[in-house]
Amino acid sequence: MTAPSVAANPATKTGSDRRLPGLLSLSLMGIPLTALSLPLVVMIPEHYATVLGLPLAIIGLIFTGVRIFDIVVDPLIGAAMDRTRSRWGRYRPWLIFGAPALMLAVYLLFMAKPGVGPIYLLLTLTAAFLGWSVLSLAQLALASGLAASYDGRSRVYAWLQFASLLGILTVMGFPILLKSLGDTGMAPTQIMGWIIIVLMAPAVALAAWKVPEAAVSAQRHIVGVKEYLAVVGRKAVFRIAAIDLLFGLGFGTASAMLVFFVTAAKGLDRSAVGVVLIAQVVTAMITVPAVAWLARRLDKHFVLGITGLLAAIVSVVFVFLPDGNLLAVSLGMMGWGLSFGAFNLLPRAMMADAGDELRLDTGSDQTGVLYALLISSWKLGGALAVGLSFAALAFVGYKPALMAANTPQAISGLEMVFAGPSALLFVVGAWLSFTYPLTRQKHAAIRTALDARDARTEASV
Repeated sequence: MTAPSVAANPATKTGSDRRLPGLLSLSLMGIPLTALSLPLVVMIPEHYATVLGLPLAIIGLIFTGVRIFDIVVDPLIGAAMDRTRSRWGRYRPWLIFGAPALMLAVYLLFMAKPGVGPIYLLLTLTAAFLGWSVLSLAQLALASGLAASYDGRSRVYAWLQFASLLGILTVMGFPILLKSLGDTGMAPTQIMGWIIIVLMAPAVALAAWKVPEAAVSAQRHIVGVKEYLAVVGRKAVFRIAAIDLLFGLGFGTASAMLVFFVTAAKGLDRSAVGVVLIAQVVTAMITVPAVAWLARRLDKHFVLGITGLLAAIVSVVFVFLPDGNLLAVSLGMMGWGLSFGAFNLLPRAMMADAGDELRLDTGSDQTGVLYALLISSWKLGGALAVGLSFAALAFVGYKPALMAANTPQAISGLEMVFAGPSALLFVVGAWLSFTYPLTRQKHAAIRTALDARDARTEASV
């Protein structure tokens, strides 16, 4: 898995950690991508269960199966991206060809009519997740080349995270706005689908046009399972993936049941789901700059651990929120919003640092594979969340149908399944964050050695 030569990091070649036009373009691409990711976990499972009538257990099985399939496919996509050579670069071709396929998958998944069956959900969900993987992986890999320094990467991924949160705000807020103006004749999921489709094409086109890519010299790549496991087994890489999995599973568990929790456990109207999600997202948008600021003054992993503990505390508080109180539930979601941005921003910036360590040790640039691993870990968290949460709801006797009567015991079970596992997962993720091995000082030494080696490589060409 070693390589004779590696191209210089593009950020190093320019001497700048910020390429504003490319960074803005790449950030805007996060709006439709995240506008898709949240409904896939929060709205689509509930919509197919409540409106389209598919059994909860079948939906949970399909979501779990598709996400596990992604775990196998995502690293293959990452490896293929690392091997891609074209006049457009490694990642642009994947953007250009992946966007139309994803837009078609979104249309089929979000515009489904009553009468569709499990096979329809399986096929359209698989296509949507694969398309999302391709575009998200290309976005993250391109972002890693926009900055080389420890603090510069905090800034880059803060921009991306802010735009992603704006995507969530758009997809959740726009249906509420349209409803206030009158009946549109479309279900909220259909409105969300059209928002994603309309935003996707121009955002991807702009990123493909404006984001720079450095030329990459010939090198060897991962060629088998043994080499891939060697990368995954590296201390920093494995720790980041584990943290991402735990935090993803923690938020995913709650997100998969959010509609049920808000309506059945707290006695609020279904429209309140959008309101409380907006409260969480707005809070996260406000705190993302603060998270980036803290990460530039403290180690990234330490800030991540703090936010994990905060999320665990908020999870416990949810059990004690009063019923029928929209303000109380919104405040709880705002508490989660304080951590939500950090859970996405910091592991991605940390993985870029781990990629530097890998490149120094092996001479191999495996950016695509590393970010495929990160995407897979988050997907696995979401997949297990849907499957395990829906199975747990069935176990406690909760019934999701619109007119179903649930016993007080079933409602209490819903509350405990919503809050309890998340708190535990956040605590474990926080502990792994606090003990993360790749510190600011270690990365500074790695960058110094890399820059010196890249300079020697350029001089010899």
